Amino acid sequence: MKSIALLLLIAICCTVPAWGQSGDEDIAEIIDQLTVRWDAQAEGLMKYENLKNLCRNRDYRYDLIELLDKIHHYDTTLYFVVTKKFETDQDPEAKATIDDIITLEADYTTLNFKNFIHQECNNYNMVENSFGKEGPEYEEERNLVEEELSAYVTTITRRIDIIDEHVHHLKL
Repeated sequence: MKSIALLLLIAICCTVPAWGQSGDEDIAEIIDQLTVRWDAQAEGLMKYENLKNLCRNRDYRYDLIELLDKIHHYDTTLYFVVTKKFETDQDPEAKATIDDIITLEADYTTLNFKNFIHQECNNYNMVENSFGKEGPEYEEERNLVEEELSAYVTTITRRIDIIDEHVHHLKL
């Protein structure tokens, strides 16, 4: 699965010439800004109460997906920059960065995120429609949805943060 995702990633990037850095862009700064934005959004995403907004507010959901798309875009750009660096000097930090980018791009794609959120919204609706708004069953189901949501968002956030940390240790 990772091989297919990586091949697809490379094929897409090779066929879209606009996916490069312009001379004015500082990829480290852009990734830093995107990471800060994601971290702020992720904090709210991990709560069951905020799932309603994600499920029912189309603009909010689209903005979040657009942010994730930008993160993937710049991580892909970073992948090519770091790959070139690794080919030149075999920097172990570059190799670790490449490996972490591949993991993010293979396991936590925007499509995977959309599918996950779709399932979580179905779970949210089931809990809200089937268990009322209080009681032990409602609380148990609500907690299960929140735990699953929190675990997924935490994992994505950790992956994004790790790549951001790598950027600060690399000499690009």
